[in-house]
Amino acid sequence: MGKNSDIIQYMFHLEQKWGNYMTRKKILQGLFLFRDMPEMWKTLDLPEEVSYEKGEIIYGRNDYERALGVLLSGKAEASARERSALNAFRAGDAFGAAALFGGEEYVSFIRALTPCKVQYIPEETLRQLFREYPQTAINYIEFLSEKIRFLNGKIATYTSATVEGRLYCWLQANCGGDGHLPAGMTMTKLAKTLNVGRTSLYRAMEELEKKFVLERQNGEIILL
Repeated sequence: MGKNSDIIQYMFHLEQKWGNYMTRKKILQGLFLFRDMPEMWKTLDLPEEVSYEKGEIIYGRNDYERALGVLLSGKAEASARERSALNAFRAGDAFGAAALFGGEEYVSFIRALTPCKVQYIPEETLRQLFREYPQTAINYIEFLSEKIRFLNGKIATYTSATVEGRLYCWLQANCGGDGHLPAGMTMTKLAKTLNVGRTSLYRAMEELEKKFVLERQNGEIILL
């Protein structure tokens, strides 16, 4: 009985390990760095993945890896302060570009919203990759350009003169192709993100609704 139990446990461990490998493989193959060269990741000598508990800080101002992080599982959130949401990350998303190639402090906090696993790609590994395979450097520059456009949208949102303008800019930048708010974005969270009161937020929504910019249906907000 004991031997059978050990075998079952061992088989379960192997199955779990194989599942983790396949998940890691799928995510790294789809990573922006390896666009048009999905098997390239296998040539890298990568460190072991790192696990984080819910609520744990993954990147802090002065406590972070000099590496590009790739979220293998779970959800995480970036914030300017420890509670002010800027961006959300899901499995397959990359973060930490601002920790590379200079700089004394990281630009924000990244906190685990659920238990997470992260694969780090160290700066030195990236430097070697860029030297040997220039296409990966081009892919990295394209990734940074997307980040700059995203941050420009954030700046436009925060510097708009009216709540209505800030709300519209945020909706334009963050609503998906179907016009719906991102999953999990509540009115309380949206008000905090825009740094406005809920009353001001609802008033701005009413004004945009009158202008046929958005509509509210069954508690949902849809950008037209």
